[in-house]
Amino acid sequence: MQIIVTSFLDELYGLMSRVPDLASLYEKRDISFISGLRAWILNCEGVLEKYHRPQVGDMAALRSRLSAAAEGVSDSSFNQVSTSGSRRKIFHAQAALLLSQGQGILGSQFEFFSTRREQAEKYTNQILLISLQKNTFYPIWNSALTPSGKLNQLWQSFVSDADLVQGTRQILTFVGYPDALRIMDEAITSLHL
Repeated sequence: MQIIVTSFLDELYGLMSRVPDLASLYEKRDISFISGLRAWILNCEGVLEKYHRPQVGDMAALRSRLSAAAEGVSDSSFNQVSTSGSRRKIFHAQAALLLSQGQGILGSQFEFFSTRREQAEKYTNQILLISLQKNTFYPIWNSALTPSGKLNQLWQSFVSDADLVQGTRQILTFVGYPDALRIMDEAITSLHL
């Protein structure tokens, strides 16, 4: 099953952008840090499940480890945490390590899919430039079609062009069709076409 890479990256970014807020709560010793972390982990699980990523299990394991740490259970991955101090302080330090591990899980997914998107962007820019050189871009782009109709029609013209079809195939090895259209729309906007 191919996922919509651009949407997945948007949602991952949204989750990752919450980490500084959670870190600030931890630093301030705010009591809402633990509930915020638990909610964040659940949101992460939801996004990973939505996009059928196996890392959903890793996030669920972090949630279990958070619950275990709340009950005073520690595992070897917490050996970095000092055992001196109050139980609450130790628990919050363990929770902060879980936040870091969760960020790592999301970060690896973000990096992997960003690379796929970047490759698709590279081929899309090349196709657009060739289309401009061949004077096949503006007749479609300046037509009376709706914006999505223009994007679809442009894509179809690329697929039917012997010079461009291989580029469209390359794009589709990295991302799906909806992604290809979104990336093309963003490229057109950034190139001010």
